[in-house]
Amino acid sequence: MNTLQTVALSALLALLAGCTSTPQFQSGPDAEITHDGLTRVDKTVMDTVWARTDIDLSDYSKVMFEGAGVEFRPVKGAYSGKAGTRSMRSSSQSEFQLDAKTKALVVEEISGAFVDELARSKAFEVVSEPGPDVLIIRAALLDVISRVPPDTIGRSAIFLDSVGEATLVLELHDSMSDAILLRAVDRRAADSRSGPMVQSNSVTNRTEVRRLGRKWASIVRTGLETLMSKE
Repeated sequence: MNTLQTVALSALLALLAGCTSTPQFQSGPDAEITHDGLTRVDKTVMDTVWARTDIDLSDYSKVMFEGAGVEFRPVKGAYSGKAGTRSMRSSSQSEFQLDAKTKALVVEEISGAFVDELARSKAFEVVSEPGPDVLIIRAALLDVISRVPPDTIGRSAIFLDSVGEATLVLELHDSMSDAILLRAVDRRAADSRSGPMVQSNSVTNRTEVRRLGRKWASIVRTGLETLMSKE
């Protein structure tokens, strides 16, 4: 790998991961290589990152965002945020079911955050069709859970440090060949950045989910702006 590719890769992974140390490909006989030819990268803050060792995004000037779907953890018991009684759940229960409407809101907020954040960039154009200079971004949310307990009649206000958690699986693909260039996996909580606890209600819960999506999307946008630059 030449010096330009090394610098480009380091910049991309550092921005994706928010990492202060220099990311490094694993090497040697014990290096972790995926079935689709990506090599594990160490020293990142994101939980796991793999990439092509010859990755170079400088020939791309456009991006196409594709949401790859959302998967929710199967949970038994009371529905999150729904009116009920304390007898419906154990006092130790910390994960709750989501109904169809709430699931749709989670997808809407995360997808909306990515679309809005990518559209802010002046370094690349967001398009809807593949092309020789188009990079595909696929982002899936896996194992999504809610920590918002059901409402109870006459309850006191509920304050939460996290309204839920999700695992982001981010992939970058060449739009013409569909070859994968990078995959990153990161699990985060949708928590409040304004303080240790946030009062739970439909507005604040939705805001925290959007904040999580915006955080991921901002990291991706900033990284792409750096790597797609031809300077």
